[in-house]
Amino acid sequence: MKLYPRILASGVAVLFVAAACGGTGTGEGAATAAVQTAAPVATQAQAATPAAPAKPQFLVVVGDTIRGNLGLNPVEVLTTAPGIHCTQQSRFPQTGRIVWRMKVLDPATGKYMDDKQIKDFSITYPDGKKDVLKYGGHGGTKENPADFMWAVGFTVPADYPTGAFNVKIEAKSVDGATGSFEQFKVSPAQLTITPKDKDYPRY
Repeated sequence: MKLYPRILASGVAVLFVAAACGGTGTGEGAATAAVQTAAPVATQAQAATPAAPAKPQFLVVVGDTIRGNLGLNPVEVLTTAPGIHCTQQSRFPQTGRIVWRMKVLDPATGKYMDDKQIKDFSITYPDGKKDVLKYGGHGGTKENPADFMWAVGFTVPADYPTGAFNVKIEAKSVDGATGSFEQFKVSPAQLTITPKDKDYPRY
């Protein structure tokens, strides 16, 4: 009969051990549940679609200046057949025509931008007047397709002052990114207006 208390005590001890390991009263079960609940959240974060790259805030504007075919004297026409027009130059005579050929590069894609991507492309002359560059194909043969670019021309008046001819060229995309083109700060490389027939005398 003395064994009953020991058996009863052992049973109580087993119950306490079971309660301690059961996890309902110690918080261990709750922690395990929390971990199991957090796991899907992490999985969702990993499966989330990556954010789109930020749109560029600036544009790269490149180009050159060439002599147009207007205002050429006979010597200039015959200098290099079919003449010196469409050749890169920085010196332009009075009555001659300056043509700017430009392209706009999107630094995010590394591709040139067309008239569907550019909202405004303008040039400001020394006297403050503005003009707009137009987009289109230039040149082109069956072997060499036309090159698409932006262009604008200016015919130098006969009485226009000679010397430096500094302009400002600015582009703006439909997304609001901007870019500009500046000449080198070296005098011989900057656009210069010269007296008519000085560089290529008529005779």
